[in-house]
Amino acid sequence: MLFELQNLLLPICSALNKLQKDIARLHEVTYCFGWIIKVFSSHKNEEFGNCMIARLESRWVQWEQPLLLLSVILHPKYRISKFNTSARNVSYAYFGQWLVYYYQAWFNEMPKRILRDYLLYQREAFPFNSETYSQFEENIIDFWESAKGLAPELSQLALYLFGICVNAASVERLWSNMGFLHSKRRNRLDVSIY
Repeated sequence: MLFELQNLLLPICSALNKLQKDIARLHEVTYCFGWIIKVFSSHKNEEFGNCMIARLESRWVQWEQPLLLLSVILHPKYRISKFNTSARNVSYAYFGQWLVYYYQAWFNEMPKRILRDYLLYQREAFPFNSETYSQFEENIIDFWESAKGLAPELSQLALYLFGICVNAASVERLWSNMGFLHSKRRNRLDVSIY
């Protein structure tokens, strides 16, 4: 039973470790979430697997799903290929409405050409082809930075999207270290006064 538990926990721990890194991005949250679902769906105890999947799905409902899904769609390595195409609302056209929505919400203006830029992205026209992306060694920020001149609105949105911090672990570590330094320094001052 311990080996069975180990075989279940190791993949989950691997996914969590990936998401705790300072450079974790939203598309990795979605990818890891799908991977964990896959682990539970192949579990030999079907009742346990279904129970865990139901719990994960209840969490998924609480998140801003279009934002997470857009992060996968706008990743040139994944695009729409990672989705079940028979699923409802899984099309480039459906996600186009969310591009417009988030552009308005984040930049307080109506986009003028984001859907045209998005069409170039869908067609994998330069600079959105795999050959161009491979030159950036999977650095998604540099890739979208380089596309600014040809697709300014889509690039602006993508840079904002991929710049979202998945976790606050690095910030929490910084505050923890600052608190430790501050309290040590303060204690030294208090001792010197007396």
